[in-house]
Amino acid sequence: MSTLITIDLDALMANYRSCAKRLQPATCAAVVKADAYGLGIHKIAPALFAAGCRQFFTATHREAITLRAVLPGAEIFVFEGITEGSIEHFCQHDLVPVLHSPAQVIRWAAHACSLGKPLPAVVQIDTGMTRLGLGRPELEEVLKRPADLEQLTIRYVMTHFASADEPGAELAKEQLARFDRLRRLLPPAPTSVGNSAGALLGGKFTGDMVRVGIALYGGNPFAQGEPPFAPVLRIQSKILQFRQIHEPVTVGYGATYTAEAGTRLATVGTGYADGYPWSLSNKGVASIGGHRVPVVGRVSMDMVMLDVTSVPEALVQPGCRVDLIGPGISLEEVAQLAGTINYEILTGLGQRARRKFLGGPTST
Repeated sequence: MSTLITIDLDALMANYRSCAKRLQPATCAAVVKADAYGLGIHKIAPALFAAGCRQFFTATHREAITLRAVLPGAEIFVFEGITEGSIEHFCQHDLVPVLHSPAQVIRWAAHACSLGKPLPAVVQIDTGMTRLGLGRPELEEVLKRPADLEQLTIRYVMTHFASADEPGAELAKEQLARFDRLRRLLPPAPTSVGNSAGALLGGKFTGDMVRVGIALYGGNPFAQGEPPFAPVLRIQSKILQFRQIHEPVTVGYGATYTAEAGTRLATVGTGYADGYPWSLSNKGVASIGGHRVPVVGRVSMDMVMLDVTSVPEALVQPGCRVDLIGPGISLEEVAQLAGTINYEILTGLGQRARRKFLGGPTST
């Protein structure tokens, strides 16, 4: 196993504390869906809890059940809301659904009525994402059934920004104004407005609770500029073979690159099965001892080739480590070269890679 993913839990905890302090008086919830953005919820969630986080969001109730086993004392919200067959799980594991349709409101209210007590919920309003949430027509449909609302303890009314990451955040401003109009039709409740980008805009973009994801993991939530918090992730691999080229020869599948005589190549044991995108073929960059080197040829399932002609030979022998994401090569640069976003790089990390966690609750 050549790929090593190192996750700095101390940096993660520092990022959370910094974010929570910066966003006061709003509370700071952590989004840990997709196995904590690919980094491993069983380690990430306890570290965030130790840093002071008490509210968490998952995408599905199954993720939430996993999280509940890890954090018995946390407040857990589920973005997908209630689905067919999931209601009992919400009650059994003390989960709070994000309700985003009249049908979900009706079903959750009916379940509360059957139990003889109100049930907690977050009500999501769609203000321009056009994904999940109650638009004005759906909200008016809900309001025609006041008895259903009486069965709910509305923990928050929330919305989700579509483009808070862009300079000026003009659409986010429009969404916030729309949200303020629509939420006032519901019973008074705290608000949850900002995701990472929205929250870091500050002011009204935070709401009473922010939902921070990518920023906690060291990724940049904005389309431009430097990431606001410390990097958490480092991905390294090992050189499997070093080769001196004596005459022109093609490299990799499809023969998309030709190495000239005098070139030195290193084959590295990481490929797209480990989450290193195929789209980095002939585009990616790695770092060896501070020397940046290009990816040449196509990325294959288990390997990638590097032109290491500029690197001292002692650093490119079999077993030597190569940085694919780390010092000198940011998550954002890799995503840009791959033609994607930092979220996809994180959540696409392969499960066969070895994960090493640095620091964390036991070290503080």
